[in-house]
Amino acid sequence: MWGVIIGAVFGGMQLYLLSLAVGSLGTSGIKIWPLVVQFFCPVAGLGICAFAARGQLIHCAVTMSVILIGGAVINFIIKRKRKED
Repeated sequence: MWGVIIGAVFGGMQLYLLSLAVGSLGTSGIKIWPLVVQFFCPVAGLGICAFAARGQLIHCAVTMSVILIGGAVINFIIKRKRKED
């Protein structure tokens, strides 16, 4: 259970930081810091999970991946529908 919670939190943070960085590409000011910080989200999440709930590492990693990939697909679909309207 703790692995899923930790994975959801850090996967969501990574998705938010990537969305922030990609969203800034359309403007004149590109934000570099979200790209740098998002690389540390999986390491920090898995490190905390290894320390707190060692047996939940696989659940944590899978949850982080599902949140990141699923969230990216959902964001893409939402932005595409807004663009069509």
